Amino acid sequence: MNYFKTHNLNKQQGAVLVMALVMLTVLTLIGVSSMSSSTLELKIAGNTQQHDIAFQAAQTVIDIAASEDPLNTNNYQVFITDPGNPLFEQIINYASADGEATAQAAAFWVGCKKNIGSSLEEGKAPASNFFNVRATGQTITGSSSSVQMQGMRFPSAACAIDL
Repeated sequence: MNYFKTHNLNKQQGAVLVMALVMLTVLTLIGVSSMSSSTLELKIAGNTQQHDIAFQAAQTVIDIAASEDPLNTNNYQVFITDPGNPLFEQIINYASADGEATAQAAAFWVGCKKNIGSSLEEGKAPASNFFNVRATGQTITGSSSSVQMQGMRFPSAACAIDL
């Protein structure tokens, strides 16, 4: 009896060591894979944050262009309507208060159209000037940028050139 117990023990020497090494290798591969995945997700989150900063800067300068903000230097009532003129586009520059982003908006006159009004006199309905505002926002490092477009309409006394 003693012979069989000793003989079986001799056959199993090192089997636990081999199994432990295989398990350790598997756990190491899982750990390396998890670290690689975490690093990739961290880069994705950073890029998303940078894009959001640029997007918000572009949206801010569009809001400025549409408002009566002191930063809005555009005069939508007196606008150059000749595309050959270098003053055809009006530009607003913007830098965020925290210094993380800059943006620029260019407003282009698209045309003028007479509105349907309630005036009893023919041709006395108010008119509207139409503009496209193209805003480009980017992070200070230039790692991310965002381009946004928005149309705007402003009342006008009359149309110099109709659409």
